[in-house]
Amino acid sequence: MLEIVKSKYGLLKSVRSNKGYALFRGIPYAKAPVGELRFKAPEEPDSWEGIRACDSYGPACMQYDRWAKASDDINDGDEHPYVHIENYPYPPKMSEDCLYLNIYTPAQNENDRLPVLMYIHGGGCQQWYGSDYEYCGDEFCRNGCILVTINYRLNVFGFFTHPDLAKESEYGSSGNYGLLDQIRALRWVYENIEAFGGDKDNITVFGQSSGGRSTLALLCSPLTRGMIRRVSIQSAGGLGRFMSDRSRQESEKLGQKFMELCGCQSIEELRKLPAEKLRDVNDILGFAGGFNIHTDGYVLKEDVEESILNDHIPHEVDIIIGCTADEGENGKRPQFGVNMYEQIRKFCEVYHRNTSKDIYLYVFDRKQPGDEAGVPHSCDNRYQFCSLDGSWRPYEEKDYELAKKMNRYWSNFALKGDPNGQGLEQWEPYNKKGEHIRLDIEKCEMR
Repeated sequence: MLEIVKSKYGLLKSVRSNKGYALFRGIPYAKAPVGELRFKAPEEPDSWEGIRACDSYGPACMQYDRWAKASDDINDGDEHPYVHIENYPYPPKMSEDCLYLNIYTPAQNENDRLPVLMYIHGGGCQQWYGSDYEYCGDEFCRNGCILVTINYRLNVFGFFTHPDLAKESEYGSSGNYGLLDQIRALRWVYENIEAFGGDKDNITVFGQSSGGRSTLALLCSPLTRGMIRRVSIQSAGGLGRFMSDRSRQESEKLGQKFMELCGCQSIEELRKLPAEKLRDVNDILGFAGGFNIHTDGYVLKEDVEESILNDHIPHEVDIIIGCTADEGENGKRPQFGVNMYEQIRKFCEVYHRNTSKDIYLYVFDRKQPGDEAGVPHSCDNRYQFCSLDGSWRPYEEKDYELAKKMNRYWSNFALKGDPNGQGLEQWEPYNKKGEHIRLDIEKCEMR
């Protein structure tokens, strides 16, 4: 187990994860985005003297405080008990100083050159955090991979857009600070991961829901060129996303409205407000009405959909893309009112036509035990990370077997761009028949 690692910024000391792997918690990948750095692109972190003990997770970004009125034991939105897992504090601390990442590594020394996965959590770009037990990296380590999880700026802190911010920016744009945080984290990983036994030239970026939307945005951004080898886009649509991006004009208009709600006349005044005030005003906008990813002309030169249609996605990047059955594949009315499966199929058709490259399409189709939820958005997360024991649901042995299969598929993909491996049902790449692999407890099979 790696204990002391030398990063570009100083020495780091690990703790032992729940399954005995090296875990580096709460590594700063950028300066705290507070004060004059609020509503600005992230800056490189400061170096430090001595050894920094990585024994606690960084705070979650400021967000709607869903924990304030909830019982310590009931907080999944449906009155089910929260399962507390040792070494995963809950509820998380929140702070505007939130730009930290965590690294799980099974490497024995810095020369191991293991595949690296960087996960971007979901939550509509409005809420949640990367150190939740749901995204535990122990199973990826067991399968010979390094897992990195990150926190990044959300809601108004990560996506506030205003014409005055564009004027002060050297790039003439504003907003998308959350995407810039993700890119900064990716850059940190690219520059430092070899010290953790990773291969900087084999980084897979993956995410679910808005984390998948972010992954797709990073794939289309000119700022990530040369750092991403593979991506996995999960429950985030494809051509025609389930959450539409606002135009720059619409985003700036929302920014002007927000400034009025805060009672401020300038960006300088906004930067002086307490973070709690910004959060509370942001809550007025609501989950769907708040600031989000938009085409700003810098991070995203063009709309993500245009990038796909115009064949502006790097051809050397390997891709997995998919969703759950209830998001459009099984004919039920999708949760978000759009058929995500059809959007993904269209993405595969265009990508395959433009590149002739293999692309792997999946549908997760395990009905969740314990209630009538079916196969909803996000239910596959705990399978992918093998963190089912963090849920109240009465999972069966077959669920745990499926979870191990899924983690092996994604670990294989991270290693070589092909999810297949010994003991796994064959996952064929997408072709003109439009086949996908169905991930279920009875059998994983092509359909």
